[in-house]
Amino acid sequence: MSKKILGELRKHIEDTKEKIEVLKESNVKLKDELDSLWSLMDELKEADIKNYSHLIKQLQQEYIEKSLMTTNKKADC
Repeated sequence: MSKKILGELRKHIEDTKEKIEVLKESNVKLKDELDSLWSLMDELKEADIKNYSHLIKQLQQEYIEKSLMTTNKKADC
C-alpha cells in the first residue's frame, strides 16, 4: 500500500475514534435526561393519584348510596 493510502486510513481511523468519543458523551447525556424524565413521570403519576383519589372515593360513595336507595321488592298499594 502506498503511504498516501495508509495516511488517509489513519486519518479516517482517528476521525472515527473522535466521533465515537463524541457519541459516547452524547449517549451519557441522553441517558441522564431519560432518567430525569422517568423520575418526572413518576412524580406526575403520584400527584395525579393524590389529586384524583378523592373523586374516586366520592364516586364509590355515590354508587353505594344509590344501590342502598333502590329496591327490587314490589310494595302493595
